[in-house]
Amino acid sequence: MEHKEAMISVIVPIYNAELYLNRCIESVLQQSYTNLEIILVNDGSTDRSGEICDSYLEIDKRIKVIHQKNGGPALARNTGLRAAKGEYIGFIDSDDYIARDMYEILLAYMYDDVDITCCGRVCIFSKNNRREICYLSTTKKYTREEALSEVLLIRKISSSVCTKLFRRKLFENLLFPVGRGSEDVPVVYNLTKKARNVIHVGKAKYFNRYREDSRSNKEFYLRKVDYLLFKRDICTDIKKRYPQLIMQAEAGYIQAAIYIIGNIQKSWERNKYINIEKRVKKMLRNMLLRGLRNPYLNWREKKILVEIGLN
Repeated sequence: MEHKEAMISVIVPIYNAELYLNRCIESVLQQSYTNLEIILVNDGSTDRSGEICDSYLEIDKRIKVIHQKNGGPALARNTGLRAAKGEYIGFIDSDDYIARDMYEILLAYMYDDVDITCCGRVCIFSKNNRREICYLSTTKKYTREEALSEVLLIRKISSSVCTKLFRRKLFENLLFPVGRGSEDVPVVYNLTKKARNVIHVGKAKYFNRYREDSRSNKEFYLRKVDYLLFKRDICTDIKKRYPQLIMQAEAGYIQAAIYIIGNIQKSWERNKYINIEKRVKKMLRNMLLRGLRNPYLNWREKKILVEIGLN
């Protein structure tokens, strides 16, 4: 198959997204690159999302709809992966949308020695429609080790699968962890470990909607701890496979711990999670000296480390 004619499978996990789903689907249907397979996985929605998905079956033959019992976004993505037939894989969350030329651009940079292409994103905050644009000012190619460094620090390459296009072969023997939060983190890490090279196209093409009135943004959930646990496991793996990147991995682990503590302290039910907070603080105290010597942590993060170490 010619590179320019390759099929892209776009997987959309859907749960109760009726307010945003049409715009999401339309943004994929209107892509300038047309050789797409669009897999809509309705993950047990209780609103009209399932009906909206089915209505598109009569509009475009590229649409496939799968209905399943609710199992979470990881299970829905895995369902999509199993059904996918494309040479390349992309993901979109059902309350987001993409620029018309996103997949055309991402595929154009998928050279013979490149396995992942990335774009930047525009974060849209629902409360006042404020926008923040995150992207590089130029196209950049990364070796596997360089890309891993960026992923560990969540710096120039994010931990989201949605801003990327992947060669399908990277997903061999790899699925999203079901029943866990922050499932993108280990998947992007493991996909990057398999990639020969990664390219960031230097443009923001993914539109990420943030619902600030969402309860999940105001409360702490135990699943958020998965983010920290994944970062811990990545540190362990890095020590074995890429010891030269241990400082980046530990910086990411410490940043995740600081994030978790901050979320607990802002929680309406902080007392409910006080033991978790104590355990995470103990871990940070044990890493205090290493953290203070870590060049990838900024002065604010080191200040928090010192404050925790003194209490």
